[in-house]
Amino acid sequence: MVKMFIRDYPERTGVILDPFAGAGTTLFSAQECGFDSIGIELLPVGEFAVRARQAVGRLSFGELREAASHLGRISFEASPIDEAHSFKHLTITRDAFPEENERKLNAFLTYVNERVEPEDVRVVLIFAAFSILEQISYTRKDGQFLRWDRRSGRVGATYHKGRVLAFEDALFEKLDRILADIRGRGGAAARGASEGTTMELRRGSCFEILPTMPDGSVDLVISSPPYCNRYDYTRTYALELAFLGVGNGAVMELRQSLLSCTVENREKIDRIRQVYVEGDRLDAFEDAGRAFRSSKALHEVLAILEEYHGQRKLNNPGIYRMVRNYFYEHSFVIFEMARLLKEGGRIYYVNDNVRYAGEAVPVDLILSEFAEAAGLTVETIYALPGGKGNSSQQMGRHGRCEVRKCVYCWEK
Repeated sequence: MVKMFIRDYPERTGVILDPFAGAGTTLFSAQECGFDSIGIELLPVGEFAVRARQAVGRLSFGELREAASHLGRISFEASPIDEAHSFKHLTITRDAFPEENERKLNAFLTYVNERVEPEDVRVVLIFAAFSILEQISYTRKDGQFLRWDRRSGRVGATYHKGRVLAFEDALFEKLDRILADIRGRGGAAARGASEGTTMELRRGSCFEILPTMPDGSVDLVISSPPYCNRYDYTRTYALELAFLGVGNGAVMELRQSLLSCTVENREKIDRIRQVYVEGDRLDAFEDAGRAFRSSKALHEVLAILEEYHGQRKLNNPGIYRMVRNYFYEHSFVIFEMARLLKEGGRIYYVNDNVRYAGEAVPVDLILSEFAEAAGLTVETIYALPGGKGNSSQQMGRHGRCEVRKCVYCWEK
């Protein structure tokens, strides 16, 4: 889909921006289509995925196959473990693995970090282990949180996820798949990359990075922001964050730096305002805030949610605050994207509408209002023919009443 949007753009070269870069779908698609790209990503999970894919692109099939074959002759049950390379648990990940799997994971990490060269091979092997954490654990990603299997011994865990794969089974299945992907691309995974293109990934918050970028510096923006759906990415990816060495305090800071999409997010408007003060751009801060305050559709929704909050109809008291902050913060993102676009540039934005206590929140129309206030034209809102049903918490009372899943196309 990303390549389709790029190829629909009249210019054949330029710069593509993704302010919520994730694992780099837009960045790698841009590279294959001959465009330079800039990505912004807050979570180390996405950054590591991008780094691993770049490493795969520099490797030959033979190099990685030889490394994987050598691993197959090692007994991780008996290999030494260095605590410096071991999995560092967060409070919320303790007891996630069967003891045997955790022991083998730590032996694997010790071996690869101390014995494997070159670095690109080491990165890809570590990425393979990074990719199987859920399969070898007592957990399953379930939207807003990790669901725990009762075999973990966690208090209140009643779920049974079925088979937990042995470490070696999961690891070599993943490596086989990586090797098949490389061979299917004719050698290197980045074989389709155009010569001379640049890809830059900037780690941090888009609220702090976007305002520092020059006017009219990008041709296209193609992105999918966090949805207004209560998903806490720092909990969903807790195992992966722990694997990468992110500590408890850093996880909490990441959670509060994300675009507000979970009830645990605190208001960050003072923090955003400070960025504009430091950049001597208070007028731009006021413009974005004015778009938020003037949206009649948004404030109609907020008034209903506030009423439901008072009547205790919302299944979490933080939902009203989360929805309000989601749109307030989003107004700054949209105004910055509009400023960065060249004349004739486009934004493709993938997002879902949501529903709380039966009240539909038309995210697509509200964000498109912000885009118009920022000087953009709403060209099209593409809606999937099949929408998204209610969450399980709302299904009993409101039934399967779908909301739109959309891609917005805005043009400057």
